Order: sequence, then C-alpha cells, then structure tokens
Amino acid sequence: MRFLLPVILVLPMMVTAPAAAADTEIERLDGFVDGSAFCGLAGEDDEVVEVHLGPSILSALARGAGEDPDIAPVLEGLRSITACVVSLRGDPARAERAERLVRETEVRLERGGWERLARVRDAEERVDVFVRNDERIVRGVTVLVMGRGDGEVVFVNLAGTVDLARIGEIGDTLHVPGLDEMKKGETGPGEGR
Repeated sequence: MRFLLPVILVLPMMVTAPAAAADTEIERLDGFVDGSAFCGLAGEDDEVVEVHLGPSILSALARGAGEDPDIAPVLEGLRSITACVVSLRGDPARAERAERLVRETEVRLERGGWERLARVRDAEERVDVFVRNDERIVRGVTVLVMGRGDGEVVFVNLAGTVDLARIGEIGDTLHVPGLDEMKKGETGPGEGR
C-alpha cells in the first residue's frame, strides 16, 4: 500500500502536466485571447459548440493534410484555434450578459493593441473582427458575433502565424464555427450582406 499511494498521487500529475504545459504555452501567445467566459454563458441544457485545438492537434492535422496540401502551410503556422458558439434563445438575462461580454472584450482588445479589421452592424447581428500583428505578421485573429435574430453569441480566436488571405480555408477544412463571418467579408461592397 505504501508503494501504491505515491503512484496514485503522481500518475495524474504526469498525465496532466503536458496538457498544462501546452495550455501555458498557448496562453503566452501574443495572439491568444481567452474565450472561456463565452463558453461559460452556456447552461447545462443549452445548445453549445466548443472547439479547442492546440499545437499538437494542429501539427497532426497539418501533417495529415494529404487531401489538401494547400492547407498544410496554413495549419503549420497556427498554435491554437478556439471557438465557442452558445445559443441564448429564450433567456434575455444571458443575452444581456453576452452583449456586455462582447463589448468588454472589444474594449480589452483595442486597449491591448489589437486592430479592428471589420465591424458589421445590422438588424440581425453584430460582428467584429480583430487582428494582432507586429507590422509584418498577423499573430492572432479574434471574431466576435452577437446574433440578435438567432439569439446566439460566437467567439473565435486563432493564435499563431495567421495568413488572412487563406483564413476561409481553415473554416472550410476544420469546420470551425464563426470563421464563415470572415468569408462574408471577402465580398465587395453591396455583395453578400
């Protein structure tokens, strides 16, 4: 029993240590934004989609991109993809909290040196796209969507080296919710929206 107790105590630390180190690495990325507050808006029985892809998964996906070799270089530069889509239907209090969270996140990003790439306001939704760059390379992209008509909030963050011209491919290949908002922005004035 004396031998078993230390093994029982140490084994979980050995398993969680690499995951914790990866999380710490991701959190230190210049383009990373923590979206856990958005996922936290979901109640136990609410509709929610969460995507969390870290460096090891993204590297594996890049290596396995044999079907579409054009996507491999895009994935290789990414270190983290996080997305959260939460349905807010029938809950005005949560919808109000979500709107406040979107506004607070916008302010935090602007104060943190993020550049607003796009802002769309219409009767159905409010969309904001921010980029974090260092004059030559985009280090992160954050998309915030507050759907008024469908009652859902969307948070997406891509951290690492991001090729904006090819960001739609990431959404198409990995089916990351929220990146379709970036593709909508590819159309010219008066088109698509």
